[in-house]
Amino acid sequence: MLVPMPRLLDAAARENYALIAPDFLTLNMLELELDIAQALNTPVILSYPAMALDRFRPFRSWTQKLLDRCRNADLPVCLHLDHGKSVKACLRAIEAGFTSVMIDGSAHDFETNVAMTRAVVRAAKKQEVSVEGEIGHVGSGQGVVEKSRIETRLTRPEEAQRFAQRTGVDALAVSVGTCHGLYRGEPHIDRNRLTAINQQVEIPLVLHGGSGTGRENLEMAVGLGIRKINLFTEFFHPYVAESWKYLGKHPWGIFVPAEKRRRQRTVLEPILKKYFQVSGSLGKAKGI
Repeated sequence: MLVPMPRLLDAAARENYALIAPDFLTLNMLELELDIAQALNTPVILSYPAMALDRFRPFRSWTQKLLDRCRNADLPVCLHLDHGKSVKACLRAIEAGFTSVMIDGSAHDFETNVAMTRAVVRAAKKQEVSVEGEIGHVGSGQGVVEKSRIETRLTRPEEAQRFAQRTGVDALAVSVGTCHGLYRGEPHIDRNRLTAINQQVEIPLVLHGGSGTGRENLEMAVGLGIRKINLFTEFFHPYVAESWKYLGKHPWGIFVPAEKRRRQRTVLEPILKKYFQVSGSLGKAKGI
């Protein structure tokens, strides 16, 4: 069943676990992620990256297929727009029927970020859609960036508090040491910073860049208030590799999608199950 994101996050907060939010690019990927979550009785937030909004036209009719699949699921699921870089992108997803959107104004100055986020919140609330904002900036591959430069990207607890209060977002993505994409160094989560943010911010916190962050780091983050963990790189690369491997050996396999799908699932399932376990959400769908 399709539900608003706060319903999932509230349940996670009560029982001290986090939701996994895997990205998808195609209907096939969404269906595989949803099937795996159903088999494991695990609530999930299915995230579509805003950078791919123009991939399908007309967008509304394609979104309707996503919504129908989510509505017919045997577990609570949220359809979420990930990293909307503009108010326009978020409005487009809201109008299409997404139950949650992320407005990412983190590359802008504080006041611009607040203004963009408030505009999305106003529009979303009219449609009973939840909103995730971001304060601080989660970079890419920042394991090789100088420590002083990383510091400038990290979330300041006092700014996080002001941002949450002024925008009215339902969830807040914070930068505490993770990065998008592949790590090129040892991942390190700033425990003290995350603790301080959690003490000052009352809404659920979100961690982007879950891939490769490691069990110990993620379990610590969940214990310190992270309620949503985004995931993409770690399963997307092997998913694509397995797809091409199969088609390379079986050129006519494109006309036998069931076998290709089975192979894709063998790649996806153990990775998603590992993150469901680490986050504490495995088997938590009942009762939400």
